[in-house]
Amino acid sequence: MYPILLVYDVAALSESAQGESRSMVQRKRGFPAERTPSVSATAGLGFFLREAYRAFSRDFHARLARHGITHAQWVLLWFLSQAGSLTPLQLSQRAGIKKASTTAVIEALKRRKLIRGDKDRIDRRKLNLKLTPAGLDLMQELIAYAATSNLRARAGFSDKEMDALLRLLRRVTNNLEDGANLQ
Repeated sequence: MYPILLVYDVAALSESAQGESRSMVQRKRGFPAERTPSVSATAGLGFFLREAYRAFSRDFHARLARHGITHAQWVLLWFLSQAGSLTPLQLSQRAGIKKASTTAVIEALKRRKLIRGDKDRIDRRKLNLKLTPAGLDLMQELIAYAATSNLRARAGFSDKEMDALLRLLRRVTNNLEDGANLQ
């Protein structure tokens, strides 16, 4: 784990040092690096969520790397596998990625012949993106990798515990996205 200060004990800082960065306080007071005053901090929910995400991400991305697939490519392939066909704009909106960023990823997937773009039959200006047979085959493997990473993350949890954890995480998300909770 990485030491990270998430909640500062403001009482540990002098009144004149409040609002200044910890390093500024150290320099101002002339503390040598080995005698740095401690600032009380506790790791909070965000820290543990981030650490869990990073561990999961490392596991899953190592599996994606076996096929030379980046996270952005995985996201686009996954959305296409679920929808069947999407325009580049629809794909970028669903993935939550700016269209300009999506274009480079789409081109890389086309070069690898994992997706193809067909002109829309009604509106010839539109391009409909679809997985190729090679893309479909690859997605079956990548989805299996995702399932494996999920199984590793769930190890030791009962179904009841997993249901509770997912319910609580959805509630955390809802709490933070609900503007009414702002103080």
